[in-house]
Amino acid sequence: MRYAKLWRHCARYLPACLVLLLTIGIAPPGQAFCPKNGLLCFAVAKSAGSLTHQDITQRGIEALDKTYFGVPKITKSMQKALDEIIEANALVDKDQKSSAKHFDGENAAGSQLRLATLKQNVIDALNATPMKTAGARQNLGGALHTIQDFYSHSNWVELGNVGAHPGVGRPGALGFAGPGALTCSGFTNTGLTCANSSNLVTSLLTSGYYGGSDRPKPGALKCSHGGPLDKSSPSSDLLGYFREGINKDTFYCDISPHSGFHFAAATAAIAATQQFVEDIKAVITPTQLRALLGAGPTLSFAIDTTGSMGSIIAGVRNSATAIVNSRLGTDEEPLQYVLAPFNDPFVGPNVSTSDAASFKTSIAGLFASGGGDCPELAFTGMYNGLALSNPSGSLFMYTDASAKDAVLAGAVIGLAKAKEIKLYLILFGSCSPLEPGYLQAATETGGQAFMLTRDEAESVTTLADLVGRNNAVQLLSVVDSFATPQTYDVPVDSTMTQLTVSVSATNFVTPGVTLMRPDGTAVTPATADTYMTLSGGVIISIKTPVRGLWKLRVQDSADATYVNVSGTSDLAFSSFRLARFGGEAPHQGLFAIDGEPLPGQSLYALAGLTPGATTVQFKLRRKNYSAIADLALEQDATDNGKYFGPLTVPPEPFLAYVTGTDSGGNAYQRVMSLMLSPQTVSITAPAAQDLRPGASSSFIYQVRNAGPSDTFSLAAADDLHFITSVSPTTVTLATGESANVVVQLTPPLGTSAGIADTVTATVQSDSNALLRNSASLTSFVTGAVETPGRPDFVASIVGQDAVAPGVMSVDVRLTNTGVGTARSMSLNSLQLRTLAGTGTATINTALSPSLPFVTPNIDVGSSITVRLTINTPAGLQRFSITENGTVSDTDGRSYSFSQAQAVIP
Repeated sequence: MRYAKLWRHCARYLPACLVLLLTIGIAPPGQAFCPKNGLLCFAVAKSAGSLTHQDITQRGIEALDKTYFGVPKITKSMQKALDEIIEANALVDKDQKSSAKHFDGENAAGSQLRLATLKQNVIDALNATPMKTAGARQNLGGALHTIQDFYSHSNWVELGNVGAHPGVGRPGALGFAGPGALTCSGFTNTGLTCANSSNLVTSLLTSGYYGGSDRPKPGALKCSHGGPLDKSSPSSDLLGYFREGINKDTFYCDISPHSGFHFAAATAAIAATQQFVEDIKAVITPTQLRALLGAGPTLSFAIDTTGSMGSIIAGVRNSATAIVNSRLGTDEEPLQYVLAPFNDPFVGPNVSTSDAASFKTSIAGLFASGGGDCPELAFTGMYNGLALSNPSGSLFMYTDASAKDAVLAGAVIGLAKAKEIKLYLILFGSCSPLEPGYLQAATETGGQAFMLTRDEAESVTTLADLVGRNNAVQLLSVVDSFATPQTYDVPVDSTMTQLTVSVSATNFVTPGVTLMRPDGTAVTPATADTYMTLSGGVIISIKTPVRGLWKLRVQDSADATYVNVSGTSDLAFSSFRLARFGGEAPHQGLFAIDGEPLPGQSLYALAGLTPGATTVQFKLRRKNYSAIADLALEQDATDNGKYFGPLTVPPEPFLAYVTGTDSGGNAYQRVMSLMLSPQTVSITAPAAQDLRPGASSSFIYQVRNAGPSDTFSLAAADDLHFITSVSPTTVTLATGESANVVVQLTPPLGTSAGIADTVTATVQSDSNALLRNSASLTSFVTGAVETPGRPDFVASIVGQDAVAPGVMSVDVRLTNTGVGTARSMSLNSLQLRTLAGTGTATINTALSPSLPFVTPNIDVGSSITVRLTINTPAGLQRFSITENGTVSDTDGRSYSFSQAQAVIP
């Protein structure tokens, strides 16, 4: 990033740097409470401790979790649910034009309607069969952003109020000032380096207007949002960047003219977050509440039901039923049970339920039948199980066959990584079980592959009980072959309540395993709580292990051997994501990337660690446990469980480990076992768009090849099987070339509104099984009818980045600001013109989407984002992009549009 070093210096010299950055054209985040891990928020937090949307949501819901479920600390599964809600909250800031999303411009009616819709979507998703917890959490996160913005953007706290407004997010109108009511008069000059504070002159509720949104400021009688880039208010200084207003987004006066009210607004927003969740709690069941907030683990199985699997099914049934029965009425009772049977040519019926009796009935009803040829639809079964499963946890797959649908391996691995689910592949040797994709799925997701005899199915399923816990953590995740025995250090800290070792070979040979206590004594079957020696693996489990340094010795092996050490602890490495700087000015922040990164790419690492650590050190390691590099991450000043910092992507697969000492001075180690596999081919998902029952929608993914010329296969799978076509299914790309892939979805008539469908599109090299990537996109089915009338589009630049010397990418967002639904929008041509400097910018046709770029079904207020790649000569200082296109309304009438923006390379 061009100004990365300058940003780092700004943490120390923020006021002067802010002026400089604005002068040279860098837009800092500034609208609404700061985004999740926004760069300026990082600098602000270091100097002033502003609270972000992430902080507010974390504090509000974490307190509710502790109250609702009687826990002193939230569990790992609760934090995962919270992370989903926080991520959805942050994504709202990608649209700064819709006043209803941010309570801007006195648009209380629009904001209240939005909140009512999102609240109903949460309830509908929880009432669906099976429950759609992902959709519920995403709708909740979006609603909480709007609620929290009310306190930052309105004058609620300036009027002397504390706590939550009793009407926000509830039925009824809010008493906002009318269109002709005077709300602000003049401003107080607070100095050259601070935005000027608008003078409120009303006892009515009001909110500031933001320049460029869909609610233009009607005149000087109204308040502005204020801060950098808000052109709705007069300039407050000589440079013209610090503008008056009433926002309380940060505790930093350059960004927030009413910064003195920041903490009062944030405190009220926390209370309002809790009020909204309490309102939802009042109309759902306790089981639905547990599912929404992640108060329990998920137990997931995908089982081959062909004729040869009879004895295996019986063993799995017995063990799974025993697990369910042993957890009933305990804190470890699963909030979700998933069963995804597969056969050939059929799959299902799939089961996702919170009712233990229903699950036991379903698994008791499994029977083996059919078959005839070896391969089965194993990857389809796994995908169905993953699609139904809540994020985090493990899925156990059982088969004695290879896969007929190995083309879906990339989609399965991609979805498992996106949902942070480990895959355990339990393979029985009658019909080529060594499918390469099986081993790759286990390796990349941090799971494990076992090669066993049929009578061991019941025994190995016990592992599902050991790893599928509320506070499951992983200490070691290794896949390696080694010519000499290997010894691994296993530090057990004071928070560990169970230690589990599982070692498996891929050659049907029992690996030699010795687990040594800190005092040097070996664990034996007589001294372990669980000690299983299987034909292809060893599983050892110890309850309340002695703290200290344990040793795990594994014999030499010529074939790949899986070495996993896990346990239960409330000190968890809860998340590790790679992110890029993006978003719409003035609210850029760090947003997690989808799929695998590009080798050498400059990104940011975002990590989460639950409380309990005194010292923290992050490190990148290979899957064989050898070190790659230390990773220096900064602790977030307002959320000490979050860490972030710059990262250059290694040119090889890697895992993230964290080590240090706990509060008692004991050494700990945790690993985020989902392997990141840098790839030279990428696939980028389009912007989400609403789906309509019975109507087809086309999603255009972009594939780019940064490696040698190759031919790639393209595929897609989705949760609800709405996909009707993928085109093309194969493409040949030279180095630097790109292509579009169209995935068409058609929800059946009668599909319920609020249902979420996740599409995972994959690109796979035909010459290299390990060269592949994926991108997942979640869209919702809407119950809103298409609106007749003329659609119209405005364009804005929402992100730009350096691709290579002399080459940059620009993300252009096209938003329907008309009065009717766009049945079809076509971007037909682009014009570039030099505004300053020498040379001419040109479209990089190899990396930009082909024109015309066509997409359907864009509702009023919705948008799509198109990434353009542009060649920029060295002498070019400023240029413009003009987008020309056509759009059709619901009656088929066509209209033209043309939009232009200025760009600084």
